[in-house]
Amino acid sequence: MNRRQLTALGVLLLPFVGVCGEAHAAESGTCDLFFSGGVSIKSIPVAATVEQRSKGLAGREHAGNGMLFSWGNSEPRAFSMRGVRFPLSVGFLSKDGTLFAIERMEANTDKFYLSMLPASDAIELAVGQFEKVGLVVGFKLIRRECKVSG
Repeated sequence: MNRRQLTALGVLLLPFVGVCGEAHAAESGTCDLFFSGGVSIKSIPVAATVEQRSKGLAGREHAGNGMLFSWGNSEPRAFSMRGVRFPLSVGFLSKDGTLFAIERMEANTDKFYLSMLPASDAIELAVGQFEKVGLVVGFKLIRRECKVSG
């Protein structure tokens, strides 16, 4: 596929971001994520419902601990930054947990950010946070510990 076809695919997929499949993380709450290389991300909120995945971090003042998007299947994913007031980075994980891409996303744009490959999870963090925690492309998610909130 060329870039134009992928952009068109993203436009078609956007309404379904987070809709395809069931989340395999906590139903609502936070997760601690443990990666190869001894890297971890603690207390990341989970976007588990269709509404949560559609809204993401839009309308907030800052990224906080970021957000984990998790689906029960692996498909190409599309993200938009509409309504998000600050830049973010998104990392895409394959079905086996390998982080295969990290992309910087501009604040409050209508541009689509595509996974390019099938992803079963995505992590949004404030710009620079992937680097700060030492998480790089090629690392693998080896364990998640999730807490359901009441």
